[in-house]
Amino acid sequence: MTTSHPAPLDTDRVEAAARALLEDKVTAVRALALARRHRDDARAALVAAERDDATAHAAALRAGWTTEELRRVGLDAPTARTPGRPRGTRHTPRPPTRASTRPDTRLGTAPDTEQDPEPGA
Repeated sequence: MTTSHPAPLDTDRVEAAARALLEDKVTAVRALALARRHRDDARAALVAAERDDATAHAAALRAGWTTEELRRVGLDAPTARTPGRPRGTRHTPRPPTRASTRPDTRLGTAPDTEQDPEPGA
């Protein structure tokens, strides 16, 4: 009876199969990276377009148009605000409040207080 020995492992074939699996992963991650770059570029372009829209809307208002007039001709208010300092009314700051004089009981202990000694003590 003859014993058969298994064929020697073809290391070149194993390495080629491993490289093929890795190439599929690299291809997938390359596509993901390109999609993310495209998304980030589109997001930046949208931010710039919204800023330009808000600036042009503010210029139209400064030129004498009202928001209602612009709305009637089909130009609604921009979703983004014009860059820069807000033009709201100024508020005078409130004076700071004084610290509370109540005892601090957050830790469950009352502050040290002097008590009159009991008579006869």
